[in-house]
Amino acid sequence: MNNHVGTVGIIIPMYNARQTILRAVQSVIDQTYPDWHIYLVNDKSTDDSLAFVREHCQDARITILDNDVNMGAAETRNVGLRAATEEIIAFLDSDDEWHKDKLALQTAAIAAGDDFVISHYHYKTKSADHDITWSKPYLQQDSFVKKQYRVCFSSVCFRRPPQGIFFQRKGHEDFLFLYELFTRYKQVRVIEKILVNYYELGDSLSRNKNKAAKWHLELLRIIYKNNPLKVYYYYVWYMVNGVLFTLKHR
Repeated sequence: MNNHVGTVGIIIPMYNARQTILRAVQSVIDQTYPDWHIYLVNDKSTDDSLAFVREHCQDARITILDNDVNMGAAETRNVGLRAATEEIIAFLDSDDEWHKDKLALQTAAIAAGDDFVISHYHYKTKSADHDITWSKPYLQQDSFVKKQYRVCFSSVCFRRPPQGIFFQRKGHEDFLFLYELFTRYKQVRVIEKILVNYYELGDSLSRNKNKAAKWHLELLRIIYKNNPLKVYYYYVWYMVNGVLFTLKHR
C-alpha cells in the first residue's frame, strides 16, 4: 500500500528536558517513514536544553524554536502548530519515544481514509510497565469522554481540519484538544500495535489526583455547559475508570 501522505509535521515541546530529548528526537530520525519535519519548541528552559539540542540536532529536518518567555505546554504546542506548514500533524513529548514503524503505520491509515489516528502504547512509571491497548479498531467519542481508553498524546497523528485547531490554556488541555478532534472526525482509528513508549514522571502535574479531578470537571462544564446532567454523568465515568486504571496499572 502507498502510505505516502506528504511530510508529517511533528511538534515537540521542550522544557528542561536535557536527559530525554535526544531519545525522543532519535526515535523520529529512526522512523521507517522518512518524510517528516520536527518543530522542537523550547519553552524557556532553565537548564542547558536549548544549547544541547542546538549542538546535537543538526538534521535539516529539525527546526528549533525558542519562546521569549515560559508559556506552558498548551501555548508551546500552539507555537509549533503555527510554525508547521504540513497538513498532517503528530505530537511527541520530549520524554517519550516512538517505535520505528509508528509513522509508517499511521500514514498508511491516513492514506486509506482515516483523518485521526492513535495507537496502543507502553506505559512506564518508576514502579510499573504496562501495555495499554484497546479492543477495537476505532475509539468513539463517547468512550473517549468516559475515559474507557486513555489516549497517549504522543501517539496522536491527524489531518488538520480546514478551520484549524489549537490548544486552550486550561488544565487537561490535551483532553480538550482531543475532544475537538473527535467533534470534527467523530472517531479515531486505533493502530492495534504498541508504537509509543510513554514515560510518566513522578512529579507530573497529572499525578496530582485532586487537581486532575478538578481540571476534568471544569472541562466537562465547558463541553456540556447547557447540560449539567451530562457533566456529572461523564464525571462519574471519569472517576470510576480512573480508579480502575490505577488498580490495573499501579
